[in-house]
Amino acid sequence: MLERLLIENIALIERLDLELGGGFTVLTGETGAGKSIIIDGINLVLGARGSRELISYGKQKCRAEAVFDISDKPEVKELLKDLGLESEDVGLIIMRELNAAGKSLCRVNGVMIPLASLKQITDHLVDVHGQHEHQSLLDEKNHLGVIDAYMSDVIDPLRGAADALHAEYSAVKTKLNSGFLSEAERERRLDILRYQINEIEKAALVPDEDERIKEELRILNNSERISESLNTASDALSGESGAVGSLKKAVDELNSIASLSSAYEELAARLSDLYYEVEDASYSVRDLRLESDFDPKRIDELENRLDAIESLEHKYGRSIKEVLEFAESARAEYEQLTGDASQREALEKKKAELRGEYLKAAARLTEARKASADKLCKLAEEQLKALGMKKAKLSAQFSSPDDEPRENGLDEVSLLLSANEGEPLKPLSKVASGGELSRIMLALKTVITDADRIPTLIFDEVDTGISGTTANTVGLRMKRIANKHQVLCVTHLPQIAAFADSHYLVAKHEADGRTVTSVKKLTEAERPYELARIMGAEEESEAAVSHAAELIRRAQTALD
Repeated sequence: MLERLLIENIALIERLDLELGGGFTVLTGETGAGKSIIIDGINLVLGARGSRELISYGKQKCRAEAVFDISDKPEVKELLKDLGLESEDVGLIIMRELNAAGKSLCRVNGVMIPLASLKQITDHLVDVHGQHEHQSLLDEKNHLGVIDAYMSDVIDPLRGAADALHAEYSAVKTKLNSGFLSEAERERRLDILRYQINEIEKAALVPDEDERIKEELRILNNSERISESLNTASDALSGESGAVGSLKKAVDELNSIASLSSAYEELAARLSDLYYEVEDASYSVRDLRLESDFDPKRIDELENRLDAIESLEHKYGRSIKEVLEFAESARAEYEQLTGDASQREALEKKKAELRGEYLKAAARLTEARKASADKLCKLAEEQLKALGMKKAKLSAQFSSPDDEPRENGLDEVSLLLSANEGEPLKPLSKVASGGELSRIMLALKTVITDADRIPTLIFDEVDTGISGTTANTVGLRMKRIANKHQVLCVTHLPQIAAFADSHYLVAKHEADGRTVTSVKKLTEAERPYELARIMGAEEESEAAVSHAAELIRRAQTALD
């Protein structure tokens, strides 16, 4: 539950540090005292969009902080763990800050997180029912959500299964609609691919062939200089006074004295090795000289081949490797296009199978929703009777525009009301007044709450259009809800405030030339005076105070 709320510099509130307990808590005060400012602070903590208008005049930023006890909320602990926000303590601290530039800062257990992650967490913790929320019942688009909320443990998995099939169905449908060319376009594409593949295959490219051609062309284009150098080198090595003959003579002379000294013998061996190496080199030079015949036709052949390769590289890639990769890709696309007919047939079959599976899943979802609607409406009727609408009948009308798979199932739902005996069931927007809408919403909330795992419920002036005995019944209903949930209620009705376990008075006063809001927890002795004020009694009217005390006494014993 919400254990503590800290608000700083929000509207008229300079600083508020409110410690809250379980059960039923009410906030009362004169109009404009700042009761809704407290709700604004809570909404800010919960992840509502922050406006700079919230910041107190003359201040640069505002802050709202809330401490929750999540000791009995394992799903929240698991979510915090997944988000890397788990804490050794059982508590959860959420802080939201908004500055004058409109920048918002969120921290959970001291770690900065995005607003979307904050909403993931707080959706499990608090449900705020605003003072105009009953108007949402006029929009039939919201009715399905009300029905789904009642049996959410049953409906959520069924809706998830249907949505998963819808997503798969949509993917197949998209591929069918956009992944295939028309027959004429397919033939045009196949013609292009055939030409490209044939052109590359006809070239019979070899990896790195162009580099080897360029090297050979460099040699052929410098053949005269190469021939001259090889001839000169050959003469220097093996001519009459060449290096080979000179080395042979030196080796023979040293061999003749090798036996006289180890130094001569070692030098003779070294020169002998050098002789054989130079002799071998001279043979290589001779062979290259013999092979260096100039052939003009060969140059033409190589240049033509290089032009052909470069032309393909210009069309299909920057290198032979990329050209060959392009050919491989073109062959794969060609095979895919030639197999499109069978692939389309397979996809159409898959689409039909998924559609059939979806319709079965959607039917199961509809059946569960109808069961939820029947139970919800029957229980809500009982609540409405207690709230003064004794002859009210509530029903849910289901329809489906078609059977094309869509997200959230095939159902469209309209809640119908007969407020009085003998009147036909009609849409809420045509028959319900503001007061009736408030009571219908409260009746639905009361029923849904019994199955709801959200621990904290906040009602912000939801008692519009009700009074007297009905107001007493509303207070009793909220008190009963508070047996299972922490309930905070902003109210202007004494009949509701009388049921409170904790009662806070919100007031505004002047301090240092400014109007500020303060909150005070009333003692049991102070509560009758506040209820008397709400009733409109004159200050210090003993009769009104006595009546208020009796109202509190009866409220406290109403559930006994």
